[in-house]
Amino acid sequence: MVFTNAQTTSFFEDADQMALSNRTRVQLVEEGIDNVTDLSDFDDASLKQVSENLKRPGGTVNAQGAIVPTPPFVLGAKSYLRLKVATKLVKYYETVGRDISSTNMKWDPVMKSFNEHWEALVDRKQEDTPDIPKITKNLAITKWSEAFLDFLHRVVGSRTIPLAYVVRENEIVPATAPNRATNQPYAEEYGSVEVELINRAKHNHALFRDDNAKVYYYLEEASRTTSFAASIKPFQRSKNGRGAFLALVSQYAGEDKWRAELKKQDDLLHNRKWKGNTNLSLDRFISQHRNAFVSMTQCAEHVPFQLPNSLSRVNYLLDAIECNDHALQASIALVRNDDGPTGKMNDFEKTSSFLLPNCPVSKKRNQSGTKRSFGATVSEIDAKTIRTGVGKSTGVALRFHTKKEYAALSKEEKDELREHRDSLQTQGKSRKLSSSGGMKKPKGGHGTSVSAASIEKMVASALTKSLKDHVKAETDEADAEKSMKEYILSVVNTSGTGKGKSGAQVASATTASSTSIGSAMIQSILKKAGEKSSGNNAKISE
Repeated sequence: MVFTNAQTTSFFEDADQMALSNRTRVQLVEEGIDNVTDLSDFDDASLKQVSENLKRPGGTVNAQGAIVPTPPFVLGAKSYLRLKVATKLVKYYETVGRDISSTNMKWDPVMKSFNEHWEALVDRKQEDTPDIPKITKNLAITKWSEAFLDFLHRVVGSRTIPLAYVVRENEIVPATAPNRATNQPYAEEYGSVEVELINRAKHNHALFRDDNAKVYYYLEEASRTTSFAASIKPFQRSKNGRGAFLALVSQYAGEDKWRAELKKQDDLLHNRKWKGNTNLSLDRFISQHRNAFVSMTQCAEHVPFQLPNSLSRVNYLLDAIECNDHALQASIALVRNDDGPTGKMNDFEKTSSFLLPNCPVSKKRNQSGTKRSFGATVSEIDAKTIRTGVGKSTGVALRFHTKKEYAALSKEEKDELREHRDSLQTQGKSRKLSSSGGMKKPKGGHGTSVSAASIEKMVASALTKSLKDHVKAETDEADAEKSMKEYILSVVNTSGTGKGKSGAQVASATTASSTSIGSAMIQSILKKAGEKSSGNNAKISE
């Protein structure tokens, strides 16, 4: 729609538009700005030149019969700013194929909204380029293609348009742009200036070649040293980034690849079971279901597929749990009963949060955190414990001291610490002296610094000693039990026999019975002794 003369005058002179005086407006015609569409020929630099020309015009005028130099034309800061925004908006409409009219060139709110969107793009253009996603074993090319598209959305090219416009699906766009959103410069279906530029910026612009080449360079770096580099080789001479990207996608990330990925993730949701009898926790299993759904969502953008709704996702998860843990089964029953519109059966994340506290694998890991007494004794021997001691005279800790700690020590404590250091030196230990008389350690401080090798030897020695003590205690206990059995048996046998011939006959007659009675007595006494020993050990442990 072409501006009428009245609409053009209103655009330049109205207070709520460009707010120019009629004299300045007429002079702009001399500068080449006769109508609104002429603004597309100007940029910030040329508008600045126009401003300078208006301040210092040439020629003379007749002022009350006197010939005087032409007075300057007023171009206020507000008018200058609005003219700059208007030049960018006119170019934007030309880029996306939208006609310029009096309604879509209103300062408030259309031009103001556009300026905010445009400034955000300009700021992003000045930022450092983010890391280029590389094709690796962990980032398969199907997933990489999505990551690379996200990368191109973040990088703004020479035309102040995200580079994603170079590789969009449709190279040629419809000539007529969709209708604008209410009081906005962009179409409602796009939602922002950025997205509309990506979807409608033409590829026949003079600067498109620069952006296309930049995409190629990013692709080359992403596929370098991989087997996929051969696929973009034909586009090397022309630096055709669009052609190289489409070739990679069609060969390695086509519809068949997305269908295979979709089948894999769908199979996980339906067939993979969790029984809770391995190291795989319920949290990790739920994460597998969550990641599978995300992957299926990506696949659905490339191939037709009906994604499972929230109810189906929860059912898949509950059906996959085949663990007989009572607490977990009770939680599953509660989830199935909570089937309201806002209940857990219709919310995957709520269900996950409700089930996780009853994961038997996680509970078992937490309970197994307590070690046996032998292991606990050894675990307490760390590097700090090994290298510390207590001074005999002052009780100072014979360890590394920070500068602040060393300064707080008394003279006697410092002397004893220094003597301890000197004694270690005489024994051939590796020590470093600080200038203040204490032990030196990187970052400054005072005390004793022990090498890593020394600490390892000390820990190994402590482990060996503890193991020997443990084994010796068990051996001593077994020997004591054996001796006790032999002693009791000898006492029982002796009490069952007498002296002389009659005693021998009694012993002969009752040998079997006394042996049987002795064995029973032994077992009874040992049992009582064991119970008493266990009680004493329990008291000691308390």
